[in-house]
Amino acid sequence: MSSSVAGASGGGGGAGGPSGNGGAGAGLGAPPSGGPCGACKFLRRKCVTGCIFAPYFDSEQGAEHFASVHKVFGASNVSKLLLQIPPHKRLDAIVTVCYEAQARLRDPI
Repeated sequence: MSSSVAGASGGGGGAGGPSGNGGAGAGLGAPPSGGPCGACKFLRRKCVTGCIFAPYFDSEQGAEHFASVHKVFGASNVSKLLLQIPPHKRLDAIVTVCYEAQARLRDPI
């Protein structure tokens, strides 16, 4: 499976989150099939080479998952967070952010 939010994060309850290929390609940021990544599709912007979200949000289901992340944390805040994390740890960070966003939307406290 490619690095995207389409896969399960290993958690129960259908939380859904990015799963990947062990972080390979985590720093490439190229849109997978020439189209925009899920984040850029949701934000309605052009997905450029080096897009910080492209390795983690695919173009098929990534927009749905990114919507919850954007609603809770904001795209700018998440991109700043990812830039501060070493590339080999970014997949784990995205899985956690997706899980937290979906949990907060299910049970806003």
